[in-house]
Amino acid sequence: MAEEKHTDLALHDQTGALLMLNKHERKLLRELLEMTLKSKNAREWIIKKLGNEYIEIGESLLKAMGGK
Repeated sequence: MAEEKHTDLALHDQTGALLMLNKHERKLLRELLEMTLKSKNAREWIIKKLGNEYIEIGESLLKAMGGK
């Protein structure tokens, strides 16, 4: 039998706090990012609330997580 290895994704914010995500959490985050970035209203809300750079951050994060 092949041993299955799980690799956790490590993320950090500007404060340097580290966040470890398991396989299921990564899958959920990837799906949420894909849906959010495809939605015109969600993108407009993010830009208004956080700024355009957060759209770019979301796109980079999604790409790094293997999303589209």
